[in-house]
Amino acid sequence: MKKIVIRVASLALAAGAVLLAGSQSSLQASVPHSRSFAAQEQAKPQSKIFTGTIAKDGDQFVLREDSSRSMFQLDDQQSAGKFAGKRVKVTGVLDASNNIIQVQSIEEVKA
Repeated sequence: MKKIVIRVASLALAAGAVLLAGSQSSLQASVPHSRSFAAQEQAKPQSKIFTGTIAKDGDQFVLREDSSRSMFQLDDQQSAGKFAGKRVKVTGVLDASNNIIQVQSIEEVKA
């Protein structure tokens, strides 16, 4: 009888260990997902501030940046048009592959 009790207890312990290992592996599977989310958050383009003058280039308003003398298209033409010919500070995200600033805000810079 003693041997049967020991075997049943051993089987119960082994089953518990298998269940515990399964729950730990499912927890570990969720950790890489949370890390990839954090990596995605870090990979998001950061907002930058660009300073320059709003000018017309053909039928589009652009920002002629002071520091690099570069010209950037602006995705918010309506807001940009309000500042035509003025020196401004544009906050936005640069899509470098298309040379477009995704405008978050435009403010006039007082000289």
